[in-house]
Amino acid sequence: MDGGWSDALRELAVRLAGTEVEWMLIGSAATALRGAAIEPGDIDVAVSTAAGVRTAATALPSRTARSSPTDPLWFSSVAEPTLTFDDPGGARWTFGRWTLAGFRVELAHIDSPATDLLVETPAGAVWSERSVLDWNGAQIPVVPVEVQLATMIFRDQADRLQATLTAVDPISLDVGLLTRAVAGRETEGVTLQVPDVLRRLLTARP
Repeated sequence: MDGGWSDALRELAVRLAGTEVEWMLIGSAATALRGAAIEPGDIDVAVSTAAGVRTAATALPSRTARSSPTDPLWFSSVAEPTLTFDDPGGARWTFGRWTLAGFRVELAHIDSPATDLLVETPAGAVWSERSVLDWNGAQIPVVPVEVQLATMIFRDQADRLQATLTAVDPISLDVGLLTRAVAGRETEGVTLQVPDVLRRLLTARP
């Protein structure tokens, strides 16, 4: 696990270790860190507070040239290290994007009305459930895999779901967390088509 995203994650962990930023790896990099055969396109990081994103920006290498905030390839700059904006769902983002070891790294704090739901990105319930993986001597806080599985099912990411279930023994999953994560996604008005191997776990729960 050398080069590319892993080098970027290593540099990120070192830079954030000198701050008080509470962060958590999410997205494809968190799944790859667990051994899934997935090649991340970038590194996505959730931060527990908006102030934490701004603090992280002081430890990360912002560009000197300023990007337009409307540019989809906007990057953090010295003049504008973070963006704050509202999405159509009513959530407020504090966001930054950097390049580490030649790889794109994105940090975000998302204030959402549904903070009590166990979902992957908005600030709220997921923070009390995050785990820490020992990765080459570095302690990497990661989103629970059960929460990621619910996200993959919700987004119909069949290939990513299969790669994750190949890397992670379903028997090792926390059924309580998986149940809460599936329920959290179903509040968005979609009944999840849970794979049989996970459905059996959920229905067998006492």
